[in-house]
Amino acid sequence: MRIRRGQWRPLIPERWRTVVVGVIPLSVLVVGVDYLLGESSTALTQIELAAPIWVWGLALVVSGLLTLVGYVGRWRHVAIGGLHVGGALMITLSAGIAVETIDGDGGFRWPWLYAAVGIASWGAALGYWMQVEPPPECVQPCRREV
Repeated sequence: MRIRRGQWRPLIPERWRTVVVGVIPLSVLVVGVDYLLGESSTALTQIELAAPIWVWGLALVVSGLLTLVGYVGRWRHVAIGGLHVGGALMITLSAGIAVETIDGDGGFRWPWLYAAVGIASWGAALGYWMQVEPPPECVQPCRREV
């Protein structure tokens, strides 16, 4: 017996889409503010120690703000840039946290949460980019071969 798929498509209505999409840059922004407020150096991972903590915080805050400004101003390339940088930073921090915390007893929720925000950020950036840029094979007018 084969399970049939329903007709529903999981699309979020516009007013709620704003809330859902806004969580990505706000999460990056909040993590950045947390870093700017300071951390004990004993609690930092090797990746976090690679630069002063305020540098991580400033980079995260700037990328989150760029994304939000891009959204509000409807400047897609600004939003895409902010999302890309924010995603890269969150994935990098996730890797550092994973190396320090994952062990045989568990401890993978924090690196996963950072990675999830990074992946969502990159996914949004790629999706927005695909909305405005033609696919590589269609740079010149596409012709179908018969």
